Amino acid sequence: MFSVRPRIDCHTHIVSPAIRDEYFQRAQGFALVMQFPPGLMENPQCIQTVLSDPRLFLCPCVDLHRPIPPQLSELEPHLDEWKVVGLKVYLTYQKGRACDEKMIPIYEFARQHQLAVTFHTGLCSLVLPSENDMEGSQAKYIAQAAQRFPEVNFIIAHMDDPRFMECAALLHRHKNLFTDVSGAYETGTKEGNDVQGAIATFRQALLSQPDLWKQFLYGTDFCPPLNLGQLDEYDETIEKIFPPETFDAIYYQNCLRAFPRLGRWLSL
Repeated sequence: MFSVRPRIDCHTHIVSPAIRDEYFQRAQGFALVMQFPPGLMENPQCIQTVLSDPRLFLCPCVDLHRPIPPQLSELEPHLDEWKVVGLKVYLTYQKGRACDEKMIPIYEFARQHQLAVTFHTGLCSLVLPSENDMEGSQAKYIAQAAQRFPEVNFIIAHMDDPRFMECAALLHRHKNLFTDVSGAYETGTKEGNDVQGAIATFRQALLSQPDLWKQFLYGTDFCPPLNLGQLDEYDETIEKIFPPETFDAIYYQNCLRAFPRLGRWLSL
């Protein structure tokens, strides 16, 4: 069960009132909502769902199938109204590398508005359509962007599954990189079928470099329609890898550092 501790779930897909209600029946705290591009999953209620609840904050998607600058221009007037704290890019699902020149407007926009950029990396959901560009979603390309834009924080969602050790080494070298293991326990996956084995794998990677707890975020990928209704497994993962004195950072403080615009609404 969830312990009573301030927490920010850095990665959910609470894109409808029904998902919102189920989440907060089972969980406490705040949550960041990752919007889907329409070609991946229709989510017309996403923005209104975020606006309906003071515990929710929005990370709009940047659709790599459409020109990027117009999307940012359309978003800019709504940053405060929609409680925008970051941007979401669906690598693997959509072909591209984080270091591609077409991505530069995203990072310039993020730098201007104190937004974090979250990337899907590695393996995809078992149920969503994907272009399966595993090569393009490698964390090493995100590290190149992080080096070029040191003022921007980049989140390597899913720890570049299954390239966990490589991701850990990059985190150690670039302090504006953060990661999570959100979505790991999706029903039907190897990790979902062997939680203890998955925790052992994550532990090996996350303890391979010093102090990676400072760059690790609590995230669940919560979205029951996509077989992502797991919650307790993420608490167990944190509790079996990291010492208790790091829990406040992992559950709350790290997210505020990773997503600096959250500071407009929440504080340490």
